[in-house]
Amino acid sequence: MAKIAVFFGGSSTEHSISIRTGCFICRTLHTMGHSVKPILLTQDGGWVVPLQYRISIPYEAVNSSDLFEEEFQKTNGVSKMDFISNLDADIVFLGLHGGKGEDGSIQGFLRVLGVPYTGSGVAASALAMDKTRANQIFLQSGQKVAPFFEVEKLGYTNSPEETVIKLMSLGFPQFLKPVEGGSSVSTYKITNQEQLSRQLALIFESDSKVMSQSFLAGTEVSCGVLERYRNGKLERIALPATEIVPGGEFFDFESKYKQGGSREITPARISKQEMTRVQELAIDAHTSLGCRGYSRSDFIIVGGEPHILETNTLPGMTETSLIPQQAKAAGITMEEVFADLIEIGLKHSIH
Repeated sequence: MAKIAVFFGGSSTEHSISIRTGCFICRTLHTMGHSVKPILLTQDGGWVVPLQYRISIPYEAVNSSDLFEEEFQKTNGVSKMDFISNLDADIVFLGLHGGKGEDGSIQGFLRVLGVPYTGSGVAASALAMDKTRANQIFLQSGQKVAPFFEVEKLGYTNSPEETVIKLMSLGFPQFLKPVEGGSSVSTYKITNQEQLSRQLALIFESDSKVMSQSFLAGTEVSCGVLERYRNGKLERIALPATEIVPGGEFFDFESKYKQGGSREITPARISKQEMTRVQELAIDAHTSLGCRGYSRSDFIIVGGEPHILETNTLPGMTETSLIPQQAKAAGITMEEVFADLIEIGLKHSIH
């Protein structure tokens, strides 16, 4: 069995989600017999290593970041240099979401150190996180993408009126979001000019680039892709897609991570042909971006044609997450998924 460090938390707006993901990963790896070392990345940039981790704590008791972080209050905060010197792990299992945990930053850091890690590499992580660049790649590969514009903060500051007029050409409603956001945090459904102006100003308080995209009415589905080695050869398999029926206007942060926030139906209630097409496109998105290990791509099916929304390189692994649901529907255990991710991470580091 391997010695595995699990990174979770982080400074992004998805900190609390990542804590839930990290706990799920730790529990699963522990049941597999691995030696697990949780590493909490705090919101202020610190790294905390627990002196003793009570892996037997029921998962349900640590769903909130406040409860979980209390388990670390009696531990030592360590400098990054001390951490580097004392990591003592065969591989890092990444349970981070958004920000520097998913945009290639932590991946680059670990790569420089020569430490193996799970999931996609630096380039794929950065491309997938940048929604504009990802859309351009999807278009080049022949995928259908809703019309979109990117706006930089400098351009908006110099000419806010022209920026609003440009985005209005997409029509209403449209979705406005940070270019490098995740889990639909700070994503807004815009229905009029006044709201567009207001939300642009709000997003630019914390982000440097935004993307707005035309609204598409249709059936929203999400499809995971897993990689695994079988008989010495790398395979990519698409999982059964999940249909998303949001409790609100769209599949936002609340719908994704609150119990009862949305209905998630796996397999999706779509035709066999649509399911096959979504799975083909999910694999295409995975390979076009250069993803590794696993990914999850979201689509809107309009008139039988899937339009890609985005690809996540570190999809959630919480009790309400889609990859575990889809793996179960495919008859694949999360222990199998994690074993494959670890194998791929270790093999890639050798090459």
